[in-house]
This record gives sequence, structure tokens and C-alpha cells, in this order.
Amino acid sequence: MIPNLNSYKKIIGSEKIKAIRQSAENLQDKHVVHINATSMGGGVAEILNSLVFLMNDIGIDTGWRVILGSHSFFNVTKKFHNFLQGKKGKVTANRKNIYLEYCKRNALINHIKSHDAVIVHDPQPLGMIANYEKKNNWIWRCHIDLSNPNDDALNFLLPYIKMYDGVIVSSKKFKIKSIKKPQIIIHPSIDPISAKNKEINNMKSKRILSNMGIDTDKPIITQIGRFDPWKGHIGIIKMFKKIKEKMDCQLIFMGDMAGDDPEGPILYHKIRQIAEKDGDIVTITQNNDLLVNVLQKESAFVFQNSIREGFGLTVAEALWKKTPVIGTPAGGIPLQIINGKTGYIIKDCKEGVKKAVNLIEDKKLREKMGKAGHEHIKKNFLITRHLQDYINLLNKMYPPSNI
Repeated sequence: MIPNLNSYKKIIGSEKIKAIRQSAENLQDKHVVHINATSMGGGVAEILNSLVFLMNDIGIDTGWRVILGSHSFFNVTKKFHNFLQGKKGKVTANRKNIYLEYCKRNALINHIKSHDAVIVHDPQPLGMIANYEKKNNWIWRCHIDLSNPNDDALNFLLPYIKMYDGVIVSSKKFKIKSIKKPQIIIHPSIDPISAKNKEINNMKSKRILSNMGIDTDKPIITQIGRFDPWKGHIGIIKMFKKIKEKMDCQLIFMGDMAGDDPEGPILYHKIRQIAEKDGDIVTITQNNDLLVNVLQKESAFVFQNSIREGFGLTVAEALWKKTPVIGTPAGGIPLQIINGKTGYIIKDCKEGVKKAVNLIEDKKLREKMGKAGHEHIKKNFLITRHLQDYINLLNKMYPPSNI
């Protein structure tokens, strides 16, 4: 189903729908384009799969371009991603050349002329701006954790970042100290009517899990997300082994392989080797939003054990389904997990094990936290609020008085 703003009336109410449409009236003749690295896999693509259609639905002419890249290009940009999140390493001359060549290639085949606003997502297409005679408003939207960046990588990218008219980040912790351009905070969001987040009845949920060979009578612990070293899978396995000493339960890792992440298969195979030695650890790589939905819904709780995290939309997804989440203080996770109310923020393995056992044992606590979590996401992290944030940003660029 193509997203349409009126489809959200039952969730946020007709008054809010009306207010969103009215706030966009000034922007009816504006032309916007989003540019990113992949159409599938990861939170950015998921957001754009709803946001772009909703922007068009309210009368903003909005396009979406996905850049092309070789395996070597995406190897380099994944290194940039890791460097910006704090991993040590150097941006070698060869890496710079590969990156800049593909930025130029993509600029040549993507004609950006009549757009009023160009929104470039993450480091992969960041350098494209240098190849245009800039006549429009360019915004760099960074979704990753910039709280402790590798200086070598940041210094290489800074000249390109400074060409933009502004930067959007997901948390105040990610603002870049060395740039004077406006830095706006826009929190990511989930789409409550997508296949991944729509309501599914218990009978259908259990049937889907049973068809996957998952025991629905044994407590389920889940972590959803890319097989990425920053997601802390190995730490979860260590906690799970200690949890299992106290409780009979099962652990499920589910994540897909995005085209711009060549590291994913390496980590997946490492985790699968560990899982094969423990019959209660399951790894799933299907691109199946319905399965993600029911796993999050039927879990006793969900882990988000990130070391670094841009935001962690899988937290919002689980809380929306009234499932508590145990997570780390990384990135945007504490914005979603209200410690002790919608889940727990943990500092180490020992605390994680203790909180996990508490949640598995106490059904009333799970239900109380789940209900609070659902309301917190409804108020703060739905795609309709995200749409309003972009409308507000565009109205600042093009205020009514200037037309």
C-alpha cells in the first residue's frame, strides 16, 4: 500500500492530520530530492520508503535518488562509517580517490537543477556536492553516531560538509563542533502502518513463528538489526549463556544484508558458527518485515546492545508493539528507553542478565513497561511527526513572507 497521510487518522487523529496539511500549504510549488546509498536494508531506506510518499501526498514534489557504487566504493564508505563512529584507522590516498571518483560519477548521472532542497543522507553521497554549481539549498542528513569520531576521517569529510547549508543529526550528542552552519536535530521514526509495525493478532503471530520452527511456548529474546560489529551481538551471546543458567529461553538474531554494507556477511557467519553449537540460538537473514513484526511482538523483551548507535529504530519498533527493551546508553537509545519505565538502560553484562531475568519472570512488569513504551513512541517517534519536522525545516528555508 502506498503511504497516504489520511491512513494515520486512527492513530494520531484527524486534527493532527489537518494541521500537517495546513502547515505544508506554503510549500506546494517546492521541489525536493533525497539522495542515499540503498533502497533496501537499514533504517534510512525504511524511513524514505514512507517519508517520500507522504511528502508527495501533502503537495511537496519529492524525489528519491539511490547512488551507484562498486564493491570497492562501499568497502571504503563502510570504513568511513566505522571511522566516524570512532574506529581507529587512516583515510588513505587510495580510499580518498575511490570515494571521490564515485561521488563524481553519481553527480554526472544525477542532474540536480530545479530542486529547491537537496537532502543527502549519510557519508556515501556526501561528496557529490563538490561536483555541482550549487544553486539550491543542500542539507546533509547524518544518521550515524558522531559522538566520538576518528579525526582523520572527519577532517577529510569536513570541507564537503561545510559546502552544505545545514546538517541534520539524530541527537545533540552528534553535533559537529568545528562547523558553524545550522545543525538541526530531527529524530528518526517508524511507520506504524507498515508491514513491520502494523497490528497482528496473537494466533497469526504464533503460526508464523511455528512455521519458522520457533518454539512459541519457550520465552523468546530477540535482537533485530544488521549484522554489524557496532550492534554488540557477541556481548548478547555472553549474556544469554548466563540468562539460560537461570531461565529456559531462546535467543533469536534477525537481520538483513544491505547492499552498502560488505561487513555484514562476515559477522553473520561468525555468529552462525557460535549458534550451531547452541540449539537455543537462532540466526535469521530473511528480508521479511512480517516476521520481524511478530518476533518483536512475541518476545519477552528485545535487546539493543549497541556499542555505537545512530538512533536504533528497532527499539521504537519493539516498544510500539508493547515489548520492553534492554539497551545500552549509545546514540538515540536513551531517548526511546526511559530507564525503569519502558525498559532498561544497562552498563554491563551483569546488569543485563539481572534485568533480563526480571522481565522474563514478571509478566505484569512486562505488560506495564510495554504499555508505557507504546505511548512514548506514539507521542514522539512516528513518521507523521517526522514529516512535520521536515515541513518545519522547509518552511524556515522558504517562509511564506518570501513568496
